[in-house]
Amino acid sequence: MRIPRKHIVEMKKFVYDLHQIKYLHYRDINHHIDSTNFQICTKVDFKAIEQDPDHENIRETWGRLMHSKKGDYYFKSKTKSEYFIDDQDNVYRLSDHWGAVASCEWTREGQGQLAMSVFESGAWEIGVANLKDFKVFRRSVDRKRDNVVNPEWVNQMITVLPMRDKLLTLKTHPDFKKRCDRDKTLIGQNYGFFNREVSLLEKVLNNN
Repeated sequence: MRIPRKHIVEMKKFVYDLHQIKYLHYRDINHHIDSTNFQICTKVDFKAIEQDPDHENIRETWGRLMHSKKGDYYFKSKTKSEYFIDDQDNVYRLSDHWGAVASCEWTREGQGQLAMSVFESGAWEIGVANLKDFKVFRRSVDRKRDNVVNPEWVNQMITVLPMRDKLLTLKTHPDFKKRCDRDKTLIGQNYGFFNREVSLLEKVLNNN
């Protein structure tokens, strides 16, 4: 089988050039803040809800709040903080840490540890903020975890799919072992390169 050398080189350069637009910050794509993404790159100051003195502890106050409000959203984070949203779009948060929270900056009455490198846990406290008060927040240096694959990269990368399949056909062809080392290297290394890029593309497409 003939090796499309020129086409391989051209497509490889095309993919390398696309690296410049491969990722975008999450908020470059998702400008609107709602109940599905308020925990990603947002900033807000929660108003304090104090523990009810008629209840034994903050957990009971939290439970009473949850049962007295109408809403169907509840979430518990990996750090054990709890959230629920009522039908007025009020976000309630029970947590022992405020300030720099994952990709967000969430203070409570203006208080909280804002240094990302410092995790300070204290007393469990409740805060509330309405979804309309959440603002887009981006740190001075974007973190990789806050980036998402650019839809434009996906659209252009679809044209690369045939090249990955073409190289796989060459690599698995019975005559592959008879080829010179130069040809084997060209096919093998480029198959690995295109396969890595296309695998990410397929993962994105399957998740959409």
